[in-house]
Amino acid sequence: MNVKLKFEGFEPTEEQLNLLESYISFLKQKHPFKDDVEIHFVMERVGNMTTGQKSKDGVIFILVKDRLNRDVLKTLSHEWVHIYQTSVLKRKNTGDVGGKNEDEANAKSGEDIKRFEYNNPKEEDIIYKPFQTKIEEITNRLNSESPKKLDIISEIKNISIDKLPYEYDSLDKFIDKETMNVHYNKHYKGYVKKLNQELDKIKGKDLDLEQLIKTISKFNQKVKNNGGGAFNHALFWKMLSPKPNKIGEDTITLIKKHFGSFEDFKTEFEEMAKNNFGSGWVWLILTKNNKLKIVTTANQNNPLMNDEPIQGYPILGLDLWEHAYYLRYKNKRDEYISNFWKVVNWGFVEDQLTTRINMNKTK
Repeated sequence: MNVKLKFEGFEPTEEQLNLLESYISFLKQKHPFKDDVEIHFVMERVGNMTTGQKSKDGVIFILVKDRLNRDVLKTLSHEWVHIYQTSVLKRKNTGDVGGKNEDEANAKSGEDIKRFEYNNPKEEDIIYKPFQTKIEEITNRLNSESPKKLDIISEIKNISIDKLPYEYDSLDKFIDKETMNVHYNKHYKGYVKKLNQELDKIKGKDLDLEQLIKTISKFNQKVKNNGGGAFNHALFWKMLSPKPNKIGEDTITLIKKHFGSFEDFKTEFEEMAKNNFGSGWVWLILTKNNKLKIVTTANQNNPLMNDEPIQGYPILGLDLWEHAYYLRYKNKRDEYISNFWKVVNWGFVEDQLTTRINMNKTK
């Protein structure tokens, strides 16, 4: 693929141009597709755009206002992911604000900038240069006991909390409103908060959450517990849906290939969940060889962690901790497991499966 850059209203410096080229090379590896791309960096909004948009003829417009910073790179990632969604994942571009494509692009753009910063620490001065004046202004207003410039930058890099994609009572066929409220606001947000607090103490703040999980053996037990809790739950919310949806063709084909039938798969998944002693998770994973397996992990561990005996990308998972179900089901965990199938977001499962298969093929 070829990428053509055009600057309208300003000329980038050499270091800004090098930063863009480096970031685009990173995007090519992270979200590969074959189409050529033309990117216009503009000083004024085009049409109805806010910070970025793709035109009908495929040109990406990015609003820069004479600055190339973290926000601009995130916007570029956001629009790049949209092209990946339509050209590789074959999704329709609905343009819905808050829809599945938009939510995923928001999440991926945040992950991208974190990982790029981690892999390219020398670029950080360029990325944050446009923020320096504002940071200095804020710092000067703070008293000597308040956070300084590095603390403000550190706050920008915090692992963020994913928004719950539905109301607390939307999954009533599976779980009640009170449990969902406590699960999301107390447990999940608690994991994220404690993870950020622990990362403040050690070298690891610049990692995006997935990269942290993949290299978890480098970190202490507090990071592992809370990092796993943050990652697992952020994924789990997306695996559930209040709307009935059919299982995708690619998913059912692979399930039949590896388990014989969909019913056999469900039986094995439920048995693995029921036989898991204590707290943990049950997962359907895709291995690096593009094979499906069902595994369980203890505590907040998951199969992406590099110290797990069986590794792979989680395609579907079920939280087996008591806090996930006890208010409604009490000791009837088997019933909770059986009701899980009523709310599985098979559309998300299909997207995960397709994306990961394509990524495995490019490695």
